[in-house]
Formats: sequence, structure tokens, C-alpha cells
Amino acid sequence: MKQFFLKLFTWWNGQTFGTQLWTSRFGELVGQDEQGNRYYRTAGGKIDPTLGFERRWVIYNGYAEASRIPPEWHGWIHHVVDTPPTEINYQPREWEKPHQPNLTGTP
Repeated sequence: MKQFFLKLFTWWNGQTFGTQLWTSRFGELVGQDEQGNRYYRTAGGKIDPTLGFERRWVIYNGYAEASRIPPEWHGWIHHVVDTPPTEINYQPREWEKPHQPNLTGTP
């Protein structure tokens, strides 16, 4: 019962029930990163008429922390590049650093 209420009312520890329903109806899995985050877009890359571009979203593996998106997926999720890293052979640049969590507010 506790898991049901957590999924219904909290958004910071995974997807809510509404997001799960939206994703199952309109979403298409594009890929997954090394941290287990899953990336979705509207099915078939369909253009959303209200936005003028396709919707893209991420479902975090664990707590929702935007700094957990790696550089290769950051460009795709923010519409900087059109091709997701799963469709191309992405090689990180030498200046890209590995992920470090956002430590704001920690001792």
C-alpha cells in the first residue's frame, strides 16, 4: 500500500502514476544510459502540435536529479542534437569529465 501512495503522490523517487500512464500510451523507449536512466520520446518521433517539436523525457533510476544526465544524453534531451546516442557510435571528447553528483546543500 505504501508503494502505491508513493507512486501516486511523489515525483522525486522515480516516475509517478501519471507519468507511467503517459509513457505507456504515448512514449517510445529510445535508450538507457550507464546509470539506468531511461530516455523516451513521443511514439514515432511525432511532432507535438502545441510545442512544434517532439517531446523528450527521462525517467530516472532512483531519485530525480537533473545533473545525473550524462553529456551524450544531455544534448539529445535538450534538442541540441537530433540523433540519440544509441543510434550513433558516440565517443566522449577528451574534455568531458565523468559524472559527479550535485553536492549543493550537503555538508
